[in-house]
Amino acid sequence: MTDRTWTMRNATLRGMILAVVLAGSAIPASAGDVATLHATWRGCLERSFSLQAVLTSRTLAADTAVRTCRESETAYLAALSTSPLVDDDDVARVRPALLQRARGWLLGVQTTQPL
Repeated sequence: MTDRTWTMRNATLRGMILAVVLAGSAIPASAGDVATLHATWRGCLERSFSLQAVLTSRTLAADTAVRTCRESETAYLAALSTSPLVDDDDVARVRPALLQRARGWLLGVQTTQPL
């Protein structure tokens, strides 16, 4: 087998793997996936807040935790937006309120609904 043939086979294999991954990302997330991603986001918020609260004010620690956990928040919201009942516009519209509730939850502010 020549080097060129080997390179072409590797490129084809990488392309096939990428296609499978992209096709999988179009599959709506199940309720279990959403719950897991929510728990991951909450865990990130708790860990980050706990560490930052030792170093700075609780308010600043809550803001830092929300910023630090942006990646897990984005994954959670992306999973929510795959639901047939919720779309990207709905998620974008409620995101600011969700982040406010997350800050309140971290600061121990009583809310009527859990985060």
